[in-house]
Amino acid sequence: MSTKKSILIVSAGSGLSLSVAEQFGNEGFAVGLISRNPEKLKNLKEYLDAKGIESYTAAGDAGNAEDLTNAIQTLGEYLGGFDVVHYNAAVVKAQDILAESSESLTKEFTVNVANALHTLQITYSDLKQKQGALLLTGGGLALTPSADYGSLSIGKAALRSLAYQLHSRLKIENIHVGLLTVDGLIDPASKTHSPEELAKLFYALYLDRSIVEIHHAAESTHYKSL
Repeated sequence: MSTKKSILIVSAGSGLSLSVAEQFGNEGFAVGLISRNPEKLKNLKEYLDAKGIESYTAAGDAGNAEDLTNAIQTLGEYLGGFDVVHYNAAVVKAQDILAESSESLTKEFTVNVANALHTLQITYSDLKQKQGALLLTGGGLALTPSADYGSLSIGKAALRSLAYQLHSRLKIENIHVGLLTVDGLIDPASKTHSPEELAKLFYALYLDRSIVEIHHAAESTHYKSL
């Protein structure tokens, strides 16, 4: 079992979430990664191992509450609980809102929003004991919805609402909830929206418990507190 502080990342991939893992790992955290794809997890762990960052993995589907619970519990045993949880899952799909069905909206809402709450509920006792933090990956579609990305627009708006609710509800229990609203495309070549720059903002969001939301656009960054 790890003796370090720890961060759990739900829906780990090779972009933003890997940079978050590296950012926190460089600050002395052990890292737990969840993804549906075991091969992806193997590659991510090899990368972090090469950087000297302690990491553990568990396969799990962010769209399946039982599957997600099992993966979280497995990593909790390796890491000795969680100091930080980063929920990064979303269904990113270009589809006109009129082409959506109630079934597709509901299924994607589970990934985009409902299982963020489920993840918090599963890790709640750890976060309360450790006075930890839940960090959520938001998007500009929450503020400027697009009919071309109808389901994701709804999901990001609801996730933003959830973040504000949880921030207000849990701060009395010394659990910090923060949202990074990424307004614009994540691009490794961007000076403002590279995964590395966004990971720095996630770490700043972790450090300043008064901040409920960082709204990061190409032209400006706004910090919102409650």
